[in-house]
Amino acid sequence: MAQAREEAHRTRAIEAARRTMAVGEQVIENGRVICADCGAPIPAGRLRARPDATRCVDCQAALEARP
Repeated sequence: MAQAREEAHRTRAIEAARRTMAVGEQVIENGRVICADCGAPIPAGRLRARPDATRCVDCQAALEARP
């Protein structure tokens, strides 16, 4: 019984980690990719255009505008 409880707890912990985890450089929370700079969700259109995006359009533009 205790072993089954421990296994269930471990499974829940793994699932929680999968819901909030780094995939390469992307941070995913509750199924949404989060901007590495401002923490806002990256819009689906940006992710369709750039599936590997780690920043929203505004933060990426600000990064590229830096000298």
